[in-house]
This record gives sequence, structure tokens and C-alpha cells, in this order.
Amino acid sequence: MAQFDPVEERAVEMLDDLELEAVRAETVPHNDERFEFVLWVLCLRGVAVIERVCQSRGKARGLDEQEIELAIEDAAARMLLRLSRLDPQPQIHALAGQIAAESVDRAWPSQPRAAKLSRRPPELRLVKGLDRAIEKGRVRPNDWENS
Repeated sequence: MAQFDPVEERAVEMLDDLELEAVRAETVPHNDERFEFVLWVLCLRGVAVIERVCQSRGKARGLDEQEIELAIEDAAARMLLRLSRLDPQPQIHALAGQIAAESVDRAWPSQPRAAKLSRRPPELRLVKGLDRAIEKGRVRPNDWENS
């Protein structure tokens, strides 16, 4: 992350969510180096919401701690990607809550499931006439060394 004047950093941190979103929308299309710091501040504000929503919804859905942590990581990564888009985004708290709810509500495997086997056994047949040739001894093993 680029280094800025501490006064400028503090000024960005003091912006409310709407002003910060306006700065984000202004810096994204122009590849402004301030975008990284603005994104950092937005993510810090959103991660608290993500953790709170994932914890409460995850416990309500019966997820264990590891699954809740995975949902938090998933939501944080998705929020970071969403904030990098050019199009306008909703307020950071609403966006973080929405993404966190989607991350928890997705299908989580409760237990590892055994692999499903085919319903019926495969029908294996010898090549037509090969079974009779084997029985009569007319078929010889392949001699790969002399062929």
C-alpha cells in the first residue's frame, strides 16, 4: 500500500460511508493510488459486519466454528472483489451484511459423504467368440517380446 500523509489518511478515515463510497467511485476508474487506502478503510468497516452476521446466522443454521470461519473468509474476499468494480455499490454495511448472509446461506456440507456408487453392476462381456476360444485353448497369450 502506498504511503500517504498521516493527515490525509486520517481525513479519509473520518469520512462517512457515503463520502467514502464517492471517493472509491472516483478513484477506481482512474487507477488512483489512493484507491488502495480507501478500499482498506471500507473493508475494515465491512469486516465487523461480516463477522457479526456470519456468527449469528451460522450458529442459527447449526454450522460449526470452522464452517463459520470459512464463511467469513469467503464473504470478505467477495466484498473486496465487489468493491473493486467500477459500478456504484450500496453502503458498506448493507453490502457486507448481504454478502455475509449469502455466504452463510450457501450449501455447506454437514458431513463428508461417501462416494455414490452406480445403481446396478456393470455388464461385462467378453468379445464375441473369445470365451469359446479360451475354453478350447485356441487363444495364446500375447508374446510381446517376439512381436
